[in-house]
Amino acid sequence: MSQRTVSDALHVFYELNSALSDAYWETNDINSKDLFFAMKTMLQDELDELHKLSMQDHIYPYEPINPGVIKLSDKLRSLHPVLGETVYRPTTYQRLDELIPRACDLFEI
Repeated sequence: MSQRTVSDALHVFYELNSALSDAYWETNDINSKDLFFAMKTMLQDELDELHKLSMQDHIYPYEPINPGVIKLSDKLRSLHPVLGETVYRPTTYQRLDELIPRACDLFEI
């Protein structure tokens, strides 16, 4: 895998944030809602930190800033194998199925 930049991370995280929002609103299971909300919150914390960087910093390699994002990585890794049991809408499933591995790759240091 080639080195991922801050710009790459922002792109993946924006897409993942949107897909997690969709999954949150599409489910009627309270446990799934809690899971998606927790993941969105962790992801938003990382996005908030990345927004503090200047535009010139977007070319540098991405490294997780917020320690809580490691928990997000763990949650995404455990969600991915059971995604079909949690996400019912095909478009949301396909987006998350594609984005989860891309996001997890970013957390590998």
